[in-house]
Amino acid sequence: MKFLWMDVKRSFANPGFFAGLFGFGALLTYNFVTESLHSGSPYYAIVNILAVSGFTVFLPVFPVLGYASCFCREYESGYYRLILARLKPQRFAKVRIISVALSGGVIVALPYLFICLAAVALEAPELADMNSMGLDASGVNVLKIPEDIEMAKIGMAYGIGVMVALKVLLGFLFGAVWALAGLAFAVWMPNQYVALIAPFVLYQSLYILMPNHLNPALLVRGDDAGHLLSVALGCVWLLAAAAVSMAGFKRRCRDA
Repeated sequence: MKFLWMDVKRSFANPGFFAGLFGFGALLTYNFVTESLHSGSPYYAIVNILAVSGFTVFLPVFPVLGYASCFCREYESGYYRLILARLKPQRFAKVRIISVALSGGVIVALPYLFICLAAVALEAPELADMNSMGLDASGVNVLKIPEDIEMAKIGMAYGIGVMVALKVLLGFLFGAVWALAGLAFAVWMPNQYVALIAPFVLYQSLYILMPNHLNPALLVRGDDAGHLLSVALGCVWLLAAAAVSMAGFKRRCRDA
């Protein structure tokens, strides 16, 4: 537990984490200000922010920056052997998987949470009369969202807090999955450039080739498979990425 706590602190204290956090936050804020701010509806703003054309193409870049490639530096310097002198390979792998997943998840979830809270604070929920576009009482243009959007139904039925929680959870799972994808490449092919670039190439391939309902590149929005199913599928992809990373750790540490 002591080593886990130390490794988690390292995952949040390294420059890559802050680069991913502020890079994603800046892009998300730009999209929010230019596409969704003053829409008159927090539902529209929250649903629309991750549906902006071309935005999701760049998403996996940010969580991978966090801590995924750290193993490459440890491997090249031989420092990982010192860690293995204190921890068994399986325990070291579990600690690193948890640290990488947490850092990658937070890189996506935290900025998105702030943007969702900004949408709730700056827009007026009572104006979210879905079905059409119109003007509010003061004559300001109010954008509407189709009533068949599942997330809008959740927000209207259970409250906008549940809607925000589901969206942020999907963001965390997405960040954790792609951070672990970077870790998997790092332990199987311990090259920092491969660990940073290969997840993006994999992401683009899945984005094109896989059906929407199963595609891990689309689960962050939750609109294609439904939000609850997207959460379940995100957990499945998270376990799969962790299993591949664990297998790579065992192989790499056996050769140490």
